Amino acid sequence: MPSLTNLVAPPSLKEMAFQAIKEAILSNKLEPGKIYNEQALAKELGISKTPVREALLDLAARGFVTFLPRRGVQVNVLTEKDIRDLYNFRAALETAIMRCITPRVTDETIRRIEAIYKKEEEAIRNDNRRGYLKIDREFHLSLASLSENQYMISALENVRDLIDWMGWKALLRKERMLEVYEEHGRIIQRLKERDTEGAVKMMEEHIRITKENVLNWLRKL
Repeated sequence: MPSLTNLVAPPSLKEMAFQAIKEAILSNKLEPGKIYNEQALAKELGISKTPVREALLDLAARGFVTFLPRRGVQVNVLTEKDIRDLYNFRAALETAIMRCITPRVTDETIRRIEAIYKKEEEAIRNDNRRGYLKIDREFHLSLASLSENQYMISALENVRDLIDWMGWKALLRKERMLEVYEEHGRIIQRLKERDTEGAVKMMEEHIRITKENVLNWLRKL
């Protein structure tokens, strides 16, 4: 059988630009509200303007930036309404995921989820707040992956990018980390019991509390 390694295409310049610019936005190297020049971004990345513009168009479609005619591209500033809308969409999406996966979880999948849950405990014990945020993302995306529905998974990945970007400081308070850990534990327990309605309720409550924490943090800025 011929090797398949040569069939795996390397990332395109557009994909590389997309990831680089998105990471710069998520890390606040490109600041919310500021306007950036496409040519300057291309120069910074060491590539031509065309793949940068294509990447920015994708980022605009995902809610990260807005094109301003004859001025450049602005990193979006998310409002209280944006946060409410995102979390309401997230609640609808993740409760649908729980309805999909709870009746068919296996003992093996429970063990995989519990392994991630154990990493949360370790991150709290070590006060690894950035690490905790990544593990929290892994927990939710692992649940989504059990749906085997790529549309659900992709939608949640995009929502998490926006949520992690706008609200990571609110989610990294030590007391909130402990609360999230307990809320995740209740979700896992309902999964173990194959209690679909209970799992949906626990996920809905978890997202509602998280939304209120982020909104309270935003109001104090």
